[in-house]
Amino acid sequence: MSYLVLARKYRPRVFADVVGQELATATLRGAIEEGRIGHAYLFSGPRGTGKTTTARIFAKALICEKGPRVDPCGTCERCRAADNGSEIDIVEIDAASNRGIDDIRALRESASYRPVRARFKIFLVDEAHMLTKEAVNAFLKTLEEPPPHVKLFFATTEPEKLLPTFVSRCQLVKLVLLPSEAIAARLDRVFEEEGIRAGPGLTQALARRSRGGLRDALSLADQLVSLVGSAPEVHDLARLSAGAGAEEAEALLDRVEAGDRKGTLVALPAVEGSERELLAGLLSSLRGSLIAGLAGADHPVLQSGSESEPAARERLRARFERLGCDRIQAWFAELLRARERIELLKAVPARLILETTLLDLCRPETAMPLAEMEERLHALEARLGASGPAPSPVPALRPDPGPRNARAPAPAAPVAPRTDAGAAPPVGDAWARLLGALETEARTLGELLRARGRLESLTSARAVVRLAGVRDEERAILADARNVRVVASALAKVLGRKVEVEIAGAPSEAPPKSPADLFTQRVADSFGGRIVEDR
Repeated sequence: MSYLVLARKYRPRVFADVVGQELATATLRGAIEEGRIGHAYLFSGPRGTGKTTTARIFAKALICEKGPRVDPCGTCERCRAADNGSEIDIVEIDAASNRGIDDIRALRESASYRPVRARFKIFLVDEAHMLTKEAVNAFLKTLEEPPPHVKLFFATTEPEKLLPTFVSRCQLVKLVLLPSEAIAARLDRVFEEEGIRAGPGLTQALARRSRGGLRDALSLADQLVSLVGSAPEVHDLARLSAGAGAEEAEALLDRVEAGDRKGTLVALPAVEGSERELLAGLLSSLRGSLIAGLAGADHPVLQSGSESEPAARERLRARFERLGCDRIQAWFAELLRARERIELLKAVPARLILETTLLDLCRPETAMPLAEMEERLHALEARLGASGPAPSPVPALRPDPGPRNARAPAPAAPVAPRTDAGAAPPVGDAWARLLGALETEARTLGELLRARGRLESLTSARAVVRLAGVRDEERAILADARNVRVVASALAKVLGRKVEVEIAGAPSEAPPKSPADLFTQRVADSFGGRIVEDR
């Protein structure tokens, strides 16, 4: 007999076996007990939390020959067929490979026929977010008013990608990440059944590494036992090729916070290929720190997954206290940018992008709380303002405008000279008020000016904003004439009069054309045409 992996061998057969999803199973149980069974259900939640498994149990409960009943008997022909996957009236469809309008038309046609043996004909569509827009639209009428003998179940990890008109026609069943304690307890039972002698703390470590997904935990356990045999220990986890767990991500962030560049590189997994998983772990840890610091360590979001243990939540809160909200947000933004670059720049090794990002975060100033940096800059501004009417900027004291998203106040700007219309308002005050106005009107533009610009001069009719350290991806924003008009409009509201705005140092040339633009140009040249841009 062929080997059956642990995740399949120990897949739940009844609602009572489903771990950590009490709300979801209670909803489905209540629907059966009260006779209020809907025609369409959407099961959503992170991977490995039991969406498809729960849908299968619900389907079996509906077609059980002694049902519908909350606890299917498991012995009748319908239950046995459902368990071994041979039930002809339960049709499972993978939307990742059957996502087009022709596939949905075939499903609609099949739904019009009555079930062969069971009480209902049940369609279970997995990865529903992969359906094309045309396929979903073709299915909406059937989804809203299916034949009485049809039940439609959908499972997805990304419900936000589904059309609202689709979601509104379904009853939602949300599954959540499992607490580490629940996963560890399940692993203990599985190991006992399998005769696996796990070392102390191994199941807890596997649970933390799985990040709230029981299937991932069982798959890791399978891989570990295949690698080291039936007596695995905690230290054997280091030999797995899977991405880092919560503890590894925390240790790596500790190295970054300490500015230990060598230690940061050493702490990265020796085997390349798990960069995306490691980034997900780092982002999850920083998100947990923000929640623990702003909403409290007992927030419900932190009660599941790898942060469910009190000691883990306390570590997250302590990091928030050390770095502060703004600095953690800046790190979060940089890691998100790294993930985007990994997805977009296929020719650049993912490991290289991750290493350069982490080394950049290791710089001492990136770990300094922004409140402390603001205090230093305000003190510097006061000293410069007291020394004369028009002090020149001091480059050595200006924060390095490297690839960071840290929000720091701009250095002090010189005091504007008097004009015929009278004295201009203090430049520093006008700049602060302008940034405040942009905070609500054009937040992205305002944050970009806060990080890269300063108000160099201000007269009754003209304002000059000086930029420095502009990144390539920021050029399009700053070169857009519409954004210059937005700045001028905001400054006019602040000053109570119209002012011409010049953004000095902004790129005057358009960025290099992308390969897609070059292809478009070649097509236009071939047919003697011209490119017209819709602005």
